[in-house]
Amino acid sequence: MHGRRKRYYHKTIVVRKIPGKCVVGALLFVVMSIKLISGTEIPRIAMNQGIFEVAMDYVFGRTEYSFEIPTAYDRTVYVMPMLYTAEAQKKAEAAKTKGVKKQTAKEEEEKTETKMKVKSTDMSAEGISFRNETGYTPDADACLRQKLSFSSNKKEPKVLIMHTHTSEAYADSEGARTKDSTKNVVRVGEVLAGQLEKNGVSVIHDTTQNDSPSYNGSYTKAMKNISARLEAHPSLEIVLDVHRDYAEQTKNGEMVQLKPVTEIDGEAVAQVMLVVGTDGLGLSHPHWQENLAFAVQLQQELQRIAPSLARPINLRRERFNQHLTKGSLIVEVGTAGNTLAECERAADYIGKALSALLSS
Repeated sequence: MHGRRKRYYHKTIVVRKIPGKCVVGALLFVVMSIKLISGTEIPRIAMNQGIFEVAMDYVFGRTEYSFEIPTAYDRTVYVMPMLYTAEAQKKAEAAKTKGVKKQTAKEEEEKTETKMKVKSTDMSAEGISFRNETGYTPDADACLRQKLSFSSNKKEPKVLIMHTHTSEAYADSEGARTKDSTKNVVRVGEVLAGQLEKNGVSVIHDTTQNDSPSYNGSYTKAMKNISARLEAHPSLEIVLDVHRDYAEQTKNGEMVQLKPVTEIDGEAVAQVMLVVGTDGLGLSHPHWQENLAFAVQLQQELQRIAPSLARPINLRRERFNQHLTKGSLIVEVGTAGNTLAECERAADYIGKALSALLSS
């Protein structure tokens, strides 16, 4: 597929190339001008934040966003504005209310049958390896030699588990999203917290819905909550932002959802990915190398107890609020193709690996 690969947070999508930045800039200006002066009887522009941010990224080179684009349909409408006539606009409004015919059982069945196919795949890392999206060159050996700055105090809370995208869920839930904390990443965080507590590591699990009522600004809202927790509990040294990933590929013209999974002791377990942010976008993040050393040493423990569990460490240009501590990571547990049970098992292994690292 032609085009350049873009990352919206840690979700991979593809954006088609456009001839030139000047053309895009001019188009953006024209579209915004029409939006401002358009009336009800002339074509209207269905604008959204995604269009604006993607265009601004292309013109000015920004690559950190406040939203996620998980589907082929969304990718299309976020990159190009949709032009509506007044009549089409009325139909669109009616579709949001009672103007839409309720689907019959047969239509619902056909819709289910066209659901994206899921492909199980092995994404495990060979040793300590990286998916590097920065201009830096990580040194795994140096990270393994580096002494982590965590204290040995086990009485006070040491680990904060939270979720920037709290509604992220799995194949068990429609659209892989739900606010039901027993079925989304909050449940995965609960299992992780339980394993840490079982091994004597004091944990605070923040279940705030940072992506509700709006997905926009999730990281800004999460940063405020993390900062408040750190101020209330100065003993906190580690912040784990637990997510689920989204991965897909096109095969024979058909979109296939990827499900990273391995088998451990006869059970299917979702594979996990540690994501480390840097100062690659110019935001202040002076201690990101310490987060990287933490990720590398945690990866080593994961490979010791479950060799096929971890995917390569993803080193990113975005900061992801990881400047707040020297032990901050995003932990991607499975993808939208995995089941909740597979991800619960993965969380248990993450808890064992982190407990071992902190006691070493």
